Amino acid sequence: MILNGHYHLQLFGLLESVPVWVTPGVVNRIVPTVAPGERAVRGASASLVELGGPAGPLCHTFHARDPRAHENVYEIDEVQARAFVAQHGGRVHPYG
Repeated sequence: MILNGHYHLQLFGLLESVPVWVTPGVVNRIVPTVAPGERAVRGASASLVELGGPAGPLCHTFHARDPRAHENVYEIDEVQARAFVAQHGGRVHPYG
């Protein structure tokens, strides 16, 4: 299994036949349905991965109880995203 963290979005998939788990962000998460551009909302999450059990690996996601969950943290449109990538080469997140 390949464990990766974090991308501000929980993801799971297979690389050939190897399971790949990406843990969500610990403060906010990316909304994947905003296109083109990027939107982040409040929502703390964490992963627990159980290795070595008879049914394992098992991956669990926990979401913090937050009355402000899903509030916008930031939103950028396609023009802003392209300008940021052109300026920074895609190496640095635009908001920290």
